[in-house]
Amino acid sequence: MLPMRKRILKIYAAVLAVCIPYLIWSLTTGIYIPCFSLATTGLQCPGCGISRMFLALARLDIAGAFSYNPVVFILLILWNTIAILCFTEKVKFVQSRRFLYSSLWVSVTALTIFGLVRNFS
Repeated sequence: MLPMRKRILKIYAAVLAVCIPYLIWSLTTGIYIPCFSLATTGLQCPGCGISRMFLALARLDIAGAFSYNPVVFILLILWNTIAILCFTEKVKFVQSRRFLYSSLWVSVTALTIFGLVRNFS
């Protein structure tokens, strides 16, 4: 297996190792991780709503998932598409560091703008 494929599989394994137990815990107990930013400042962070978004996705409620955090929902689709393209190695430019770093900066910028807009509009 090529190094890019191994990296992608390690990332997905790590995310699933954390998310699946948390999802099961949240569904069975109704207890969720509170947002530190919201609790301390009263402002929603760019990630507020992610837990509810994933719980909605688990119920196959796409519209509900989008409503909880539209930017992370879109970035989730974007990054999964990039991962699939990197894994299949059909589209070579997607594997370049320049493309991946540019995608990362676009994501960070989108999340920053979303965080500002959701709190100050």
